[in-house]
Amino acid sequence: MPLPRPAADHPFHRTRQGVWAILAAVALVAAGLFAGIAPASAATYTFKGAVKGKLTATATATALGDVWVGAYTNDDRADFVAGAWSAPDGSYSFTVPASGSYKIWTTCSSGPCSATYASEWNSNQSSSYGSTPVAVTDAAPTTTYNPQLEAFGSMTGRVTNKAGQPLTAVSVSASPNNGGQVSSTKPDANGYFTLTKIPPNQAYISVRDESGQRLYLEQYWTGTGTVDTYTVATVPAGVAWTNVNFVLKDETLMEATVVDPAGAPIADVGYIPWVYNDATAAWEGPQMGPLTSNAQGKIYWRMTVGKKYKLCVSDTVYEGAPRDKRYKAECYDNTPTKDTATVLTATSAGQRVKLTMQLDVAGLSLTPDRPYVYGSAQAGQKLTVDPGVWGPAPVTLAYQWQRSKDNSELQDIAGATTTVYTPTAADAGYDIWAKVTGTKTGYAPHTTSVHGGKSGAEAVTSSKPFTLLGTPSAGNTLTVDHGTLNPAPDFGPYYDWFVNGVQDYRTNGPTFLLQTSDAGKKVTVRLSVHDWPLQPYYGQASVTVAAGTLTAPVPTVSGTAKVGSVVTAVPGTWGPAPVTLAYQWFRSGVAITGATSATYSLAAADLGKTMTVRVTGTKAGFTTAAKTSAATAAVAAGTLTAPVPTVSGTAKVGSVLTAVPGTWGPAPVTLTYQWFRSGVAITGATSATYSLAAADLGKTMTVQVTGGKAGFTTAAKTSAATAAVAVGTLTAPVPTVTGTAKVGSVLTAVPGAWGPAPVTLAYQWFRSGVAITGATSATYTLAAADLGKTMTVRVTGTKAGFTTAAKTSAATAAVAVGTLTAPVPTVSGTVKVGSVLTAVPGAWGPAPVTLAYQWYRSGVAITGATSATYSLAAADLGKTMTVRVTGSKTGFTTAAKTSVATAAVAAGTLTGPTPTVAGTATVGSTLTATPGAWGPAPVTLTYQWFRGSTAISGATAQTYKLVAADKGSAIKVRVTGTKTAYTALARYSVATALIG
Repeated sequence: MPLPRPAADHPFHRTRQGVWAILAAVALVAAGLFAGIAPASAATYTFKGAVKGKLTATATATALGDVWVGAYTNDDRADFVAGAWSAPDGSYSFTVPASGSYKIWTTCSSGPCSATYASEWNSNQSSSYGSTPVAVTDAAPTTTYNPQLEAFGSMTGRVTNKAGQPLTAVSVSASPNNGGQVSSTKPDANGYFTLTKIPPNQAYISVRDESGQRLYLEQYWTGTGTVDTYTVATVPAGVAWTNVNFVLKDETLMEATVVDPAGAPIADVGYIPWVYNDATAAWEGPQMGPLTSNAQGKIYWRMTVGKKYKLCVSDTVYEGAPRDKRYKAECYDNTPTKDTATVLTATSAGQRVKLTMQLDVAGLSLTPDRPYVYGSAQAGQKLTVDPGVWGPAPVTLAYQWQRSKDNSELQDIAGATTTVYTPTAADAGYDIWAKVTGTKTGYAPHTTSVHGGKSGAEAVTSSKPFTLLGTPSAGNTLTVDHGTLNPAPDFGPYYDWFVNGVQDYRTNGPTFLLQTSDAGKKVTVRLSVHDWPLQPYYGQASVTVAAGTLTAPVPTVSGTAKVGSVVTAVPGTWGPAPVTLAYQWFRSGVAITGATSATYSLAAADLGKTMTVRVTGTKAGFTTAAKTSAATAAVAAGTLTAPVPTVSGTAKVGSVLTAVPGTWGPAPVTLTYQWFRSGVAITGATSATYSLAAADLGKTMTVQVTGGKAGFTTAAKTSAATAAVAVGTLTAPVPTVTGTAKVGSVLTAVPGAWGPAPVTLAYQWFRSGVAITGATSATYTLAAADLGKTMTVRVTGTKAGFTTAAKTSAATAAVAVGTLTAPVPTVSGTVKVGSVLTAVPGAWGPAPVTLAYQWYRSGVAITGATSATYSLAAADLGKTMTVRVTGSKTGFTTAAKTSVATAAVAAGTLTGPTPTVAGTATVGSTLTATPGAWGPAPVTLTYQWFRGSTAISGATAQTYKLVAADKGSAIKVRVTGTKTAYTALARYSVATALIG
């Protein structure tokens, strides 16, 4: 396969037409039909041409293998024709399909080669522009071309500002002067950089500020030094520039911040920086645009020292991120036009002229579309502007046709204020424009203009008016008809299709198959043909797609027309399937709110009315249809389903009887109850349940259930009588006792559920069958007197009208001795000689509990160590420590708990200050070491005197007499403290002055 070239090498523009041109060119090449390449004919002649050669490096003549060499068309497009990879010895060969001239492109594919050598076109060119083609002819069908690749250059250096500070937010880059691959890098934290792959021959090598704040001017490398102007450098093959230092200058700049009334930055606001032309005495704007503020609301514009500037902003750019508000135009400082704007001047190089522009709200933001002008700008022919779809609808649109000549200001054409304009002879030589202005109450107005061509200039034309052929309904195809285009385009033409103003990408050809989803929508096709220097051709045509017609039968209604019944709509067969059906039921011609399903339950409101149903069918691309059924007979009253109720429950005083009504219908049915005592209604007994009272004793009970429902006949049913009501009996369960049967514990009587509630309960506790005086509550705390006894409790229940009942619990086990709560103690403190350990016993209970302590050294009790704290001694060194806590309390078993052992006791730490040296620093004088206070006392101290950093042999006393050998040296002393079970500690004094 051919190696694709980088995008930067392709010469065509990135327009829609350009993209399609690429695809078409590739297709033509593949078919062997590209311009200048004649189709082969087996009956006549087949051209056999070839390009061959050997590939080497320029400087070393080293053969280069695995390098792509390709032939491309000798035109601006430079489309691929043929190519091959070089062999290890650098040789290559490929055939071409036709005689002609070809541009040759050579490039390394990968690996060390691609990092060393630059791609090139003929004549050492970095792009196809300016390259010299090779010829393959009938007379000389084989052409030899020996490419020589040149090595990349490199550069190392540093980037700083004029204060010498390193710059990192910059890019260092090199780009070929006639297009091609760009190489770039960034400096490190100290400003140093290494730039590789610098294109050989001619390149722009520059450093640019990428901070987003426009802090510094860009700077260029000339090959020998740096300059601030756009300069190309000559790059010898393989050159290695080192220690190149770029010192960037501050940019002279206007920095404006655009904010809303709340001070928030506004992005995408258009601006014009006006500069005063001293020669013409006129204010001039830039020949570029639109210019807009960045995401931080910033506007940056380079200034020339001494020049006069004015800044105006206008919130008319709608291509940025959508905004809900638009802002009023103004010039700095808060003036409506540039005529009264404040003049801004930079007085020194590197100055930043800072200003803030606060804009007032003009209104909400419209969402404008991009207008399109089609037709011909020639005199006597018609131009039409399609404004597109503006929102939020409705938006009032106004039109004004304008003209201009030689880039002069646009002038309104008198009376040309509709969507159509027919140019006249007076428009010859003028560019025609359509201006569209959208307005809506509460919204900021927006104006946009679109070019319609130059009147009187030669243009691309068509032999017929631009029209759409075909039946505009789903399933049919629309076809563009514009006749023949003159001149015919090289590629295409390609068409843009829109449905209701939204571009539809299902095709870019001249035909468009209509779908059901297009029904009722406006379909538009546009064609733009450009063939510079001719004026473009713009064509547009639109049709509205018709809706289809549904098959819609008359529905019927099934079911019985009486309250409580369900009626069903039978819609019939709608088509073409599927069709979405909706239902609406009517009561004597009046729509019933919410009755929109296929079935309907007849309600009380329907009594005496006739019922109909309307079925509405919808389907995308079809006209909605509705059909209504014939009316039913008048709706009759409903009949309730009324079963005989029954009574559940026991017929004795205190019990609850319950009426069981059965299933009444259709639900819901309102039910009421009345209880009877031997046939006599009981006042107030009108609920579904009834509690039997003393008055009911010996009587029989019945209940009457009455059902009512709007639109239905009321019905009543009475139950069969119960047996005669008997005397009531309390529910008296055997109580239980919870709790542990041992001294100190609390026992609790659990009486169970007595009934019918409420029942008054009384308690009496017994010790081995003997009542305990005063023990009449539901709980009892076991005392020493209960030791060895069994415990019971008697619960007595009383209730007016019921027989008193008493129940006694089962006996507990014999009461046992109490048990103390005894947690495992812990030891706190640092485990080293000299530290104090503390026993933390935890919470013993029930309080109070008497606690005793015993400390252990590796499991052996320490004589006399019986307090809660213990000071670690020398004997404890290397041992582990534990403490045993013993708890005792009258009536409870004595308990003892031992802590977890500590870590082995570590050696203690001595404290020793820095010693000092007293005495005169001269030979013959005696120096004395003052050790300071060491601890914990007593501590054994030893001494060693040093001359410089060398220990003085035998100088181990607290004093030292200076000798001749000490002269010129500094003397210091080391004091070492030792103590049994403590780590030895050494301290050095500060050195004396040099001994004199």
